[in-house]
Amino acid sequence: MKEYNVLSLKWRPKLFSDFVGHCSIVKILVNSLKFKKIYNAYLFYGSRGVGKTSLARLFAKSLNCIIGITDTPCNKCINCVSINSGKSVDVIEVDAASRTKIEETRDLLDKIFYLPLSMRYKIYIIDEVHMLSRYSFNALLKTLEEPPKYVKFILATTELNKIPDTILSRCMCFFLKPLENKDIIKRLKFILNRENIIYQSNTLSLISTYSKGSMRDCLVLIDQLLMLNGNNSILLKDVNFLLDRINDKVVLLLLKYLFLNNKIKLLKILNFFFIKSYNYINLFNSIIDVLYSLFLLNFLNKNIDNKILNINQSLFKSLLNICNLVTMQDIVYYLNSFLKNRNNILISFNKKVFFEFFILYTFYMKIYKKK
Repeated sequence: MKEYNVLSLKWRPKLFSDFVGHCSIVKILVNSLKFKKIYNAYLFYGSRGVGKTSLARLFAKSLNCIIGITDTPCNKCINCVSINSGKSVDVIEVDAASRTKIEETRDLLDKIFYLPLSMRYKIYIIDEVHMLSRYSFNALLKTLEEPPKYVKFILATTELNKIPDTILSRCMCFFLKPLENKDIIKRLKFILNRENIIYQSNTLSLISTYSKGSMRDCLVLIDQLLMLNGNNSILLKDVNFLLDRINDKVVLLLLKYLFLNNKIKLLKILNFFFIKSYNYINLFNSIIDVLYSLFLLNFLNKNIDNKILNINQSLFKSLLNICNLVTMQDIVYYLNSFLKNRNNILISFNKKVFFEFFILYTFYMKIYKKK
């Protein structure tokens, strides 16, 4: 039986043109390869799933492709194939989280002076480099500054603040920021079309928002969705179910009753949340998102479209209707109250009681102030 290849690995970028976002970084690396200006050590930093390790492997492959140092590796020669599969003896990937001891670092550095067995360069890719001990960093210092000509270092980390300045000063550093939603959606469409996966267009926007700029998180979620429904389709109802996402209509109803000062219906919808076993943290966050969209609509005198707010047309029309029922003062009051208590609901022992009391308390205080 053919082994399933997870999407995040199958679609790992194999060429610089496959990368979405990071345009300036890709351009610098491509030009350094074109003009043969190769630095001793590189450091890629940024949040999870934005392409740090993928970029490190691609750069290593570009340096070692049989056709020569190139910004377009062939992906067919024995060097490219072995690097893509992670089996190259001359491209050594080290997980610093599991090799923090000074003895392990010294053992690694002792082997640097051996020539590469089959490739042009011996390349050390050290992932999560911030996990190295202080003594390990000290051992690495001199080697980073003046390694043998055939050795290159590529470091990757999610926590730049934990890396000593002495290490940073010896590296060419690149910040890989979280990917923008439009870039993620474009890449997802390309992958899903190639995989013959059917999808609803509004689901991709939800998936990209959930990922918080991580392409890997998107592809892992898509793998989960495909296993959930057992076929080659991604449906909105499945995304909402898997992410435990709150229905926008329910949030709008709650806000409508708050703005209209309708106590009875407010209590009924709070009871509805309890019966449906809603996740109160997700509900709290959804209310904040909708309130902020209302704030922007009011602030710009409704001179804005749904694409700028990154919401669907149906929700946009509902927000416009609510805007006619509410003042900017009320929106700011509720938005400010929810934002101030965002951390409180996270740490509260009984989230149902906290949520319901908070809603009723803010409602009461608004009425009381008006009196």
